Amino acid sequence: MIVLVGFMGAGKSTVGRLLADRLGLPFVDTDLVVEDRERRSIPEIFATDGEQAFRDLEQEVVADVVAGPEAVVSLGGGACGREATRAVLRAHTVVHLDVSFEQAKARTAGDTYRPMLQRPDLAQLHASRRVVFEELADLSVRTDGRRAEAIALEVLDGVTGQDGVLVAPPGGSYRVHVRAGALASVGSLLPAAGAVLVVGRASDPALARVREGLAGTVHVAELPEGPVKTLDVYGRLAARAAEVALHPDDLVLAVGDEPVVDVAGFLAATYNRGTRWAVVPRSLETLVDSSVGGKVALDLPHARNLLGAVHQPVAVVSDPEGVSPATDPRFGAGLAEAVKTTLVGDPADLDLLVGNAPAVLAGDLDAVTAVVRRAVATKARIVTADEREAAGRLHLNYGHTFSHALEQVLADDAAALPLGLMAAAHLARRLGFLDDAGVDLHRRSLRAFGLPTAHRSTLSELQPFWLRDKKFKDGVRFVLLHAPGRPEAGVPATDDALAGALDDLAEDR
Repeated sequence: MIVLVGFMGAGKSTVGRLLADRLGLPFVDTDLVVEDRERRSIPEIFATDGEQAFRDLEQEVVADVVAGPEAVVSLGGGACGREATRAVLRAHTVVHLDVSFEQAKARTAGDTYRPMLQRPDLAQLHASRRVVFEELADLSVRTDGRRAEAIALEVLDGVTGQDGVLVAPPGGSYRVHVRAGALASVGSLLPAAGAVLVVGRASDPALARVREGLAGTVHVAELPEGPVKTLDVYGRLAARAAEVALHPDDLVLAVGDEPVVDVAGFLAATYNRGTRWAVVPRSLETLVDSSVGGKVALDLPHARNLLGAVHQPVAVVSDPEGVSPATDPRFGAGLAEAVKTTLVGDPADLDLLVGNAPAVLAGDLDAVTAVVRRAVATKARIVTADEREAAGRLHLNYGHTFSHALEQVLADDAAALPLGLMAAAHLARRLGFLDDAGVDLHRRSLRAFGLPTAHRSTLSELQPFWLRDKKFKDGVRFVLLHAPGRPEAGVPATDDALAGALDDLAEDR
């Protein structure tokens, strides 16, 4: 039994419902049980019978509820005032949702339903109850200024021992569980669901492993080899979801590389006008980047990612085991994403990232896991602060304006991002943003991982693809660096500067 205690306005009911949903348990609010038994509201009980009579009823209800079936239970703010109740609770997991007096007052301002708010000694009551809560609790979680989803996840971690990187944007909070071997416990890392639709490539061995690790009703939608971010594949997935009667509170589970995650995520974003989804990334590119942040998209013949949405998953299970240069044809693209994220968001880690390059390229599991964990932590911080590219998240498009166009002309599109990063560095130098040392830092970082830094393309080859770039505004716009960790978005460039940067890219040595 998980019992939530705390002062009025701590968020016990809201957090309790979220926690119960994650654990697949019923939620019980003891105040509501009292009202149901008495067929009167709590204010009516206080007015007619007095506080002590209410406390007698409350004590009886708490004892009955915690003796019943497993559940997440929310107690009224004064329920722990009696030693008899505290004695009953000591046999269970008690979580204190700790709210400051100032925050509690702000959250309950104008509330006429809670009789205790009328007490003149409310501040003293808060202080005395907080002492009781802290003495009783197995876990205490601060709630001031935090969203309920993030609080629920911290409670979940505390009571289950789960770990992971927290991503907490307004669209939904979740954990990215980065751990070698996590695939073996995938079922325990996902929230409960009535049914799960697992989406993955038929040739991916992870698909069967994930299927075996799930309990309950599980359906599978197998994808073919080759391009899957298409309207045709999306239509077939939607038909499969309809065939199995998938509901919004069921789960779409994407298992695979970036295209699989994109099409499955786009299905989740649109089917039922939004269905819960989770991700099991199976390529380095997806582990370090596209599994985090909720951006999903389909391609059209005209350009990549023209149909898209932002739809946050409810969990990400990131197991780097089995992902290496030998098994992942786009391993280099994933390394380029890790370099990009570090250059933009955490340049202090760049030496560590590059220093581990030999071990990463040898497929050392600990080294690859460390790359994934650092990249995920950096992206989680950026996405939490800016979910929809109003500011900081735009900077994660660094190198992408060049790379998305280069993908259309390269035989090996996995080389597009490292070349896009180098092109952006050359353009930044020509515009006076970046000095020669900054360009050389890009070059050395990419070459440490065996990634290309030179390619010849002309401006006329790339310009048609920029017309449909989402950052096009009175001309193509770029994210550029003034220095590592100092990005700027929305930078225009003349044709002369762009042609010069492409010449520099062709001659890069």
